[in-house]
Amino acid sequence: MEFIRYPVKVHYLQATSRDQIRPKRSVDSSVITVKIDNPEPDFARWLYRTVGKKWYWVDRYYWNLDQWRDRFEDSAVSLWVMECDSKPVGYYEFEEQQGGDIELSYFGLLPNAIGKGLGGHMLADGLERAFDLGALRPWLHTCSLDHPNALSSYQAGGMELYKSEQDIQLIPKSWPMPSSLSRGL
Repeated sequence: MEFIRYPVKVHYLQATSRDQIRPKRSVDSSVITVKIDNPEPDFARWLYRTVGKKWYWVDRYYWNLDQWRDRFEDSAVSLWVMECDSKPVGYYEFEEQQGGDIELSYFGLLPNAIGKGLGGHMLADGLERAFDLGALRPWLHTCSLDHPNALSSYQAGGMELYKSEQDIQLIPKSWPMPSSLSRGL
């Protein structure tokens, strides 16, 4: 497979205290977040691909089902799915790390859930759960290929930017190219 090297700016955000969280809760009482124990590999892959393709999530896009199974057999990794009316609308993964950190990785909404106020709800939920699990510092990263409001939404939810850096994202040549090389750089 051929790839195009695409420059991105990566932003790293953290919360070092539960007091930082500025919850933005959905008024829809059917919105819940559930931990999926031993997720089916095809379901985990479906979430990743459905949420991430528009944002150029490539690193796991071509994983086989055994790789997905191995990911969630790791006791430091867990899958959390936000549902509305019992249907998935978003997800994130926790990856527990040494030193008390928990990374909220692959945080995102399904395309039909974007713009409905659910992202702030899911962020507050993720940060609160991370602290409940004993995290000293939940953190995540976003980049200039993610939703244009991702960085500001994380900051509005109480996370603080602690590092930004330039990087290169490899994008398959067969995928549509981002609309602008300069967006967010």
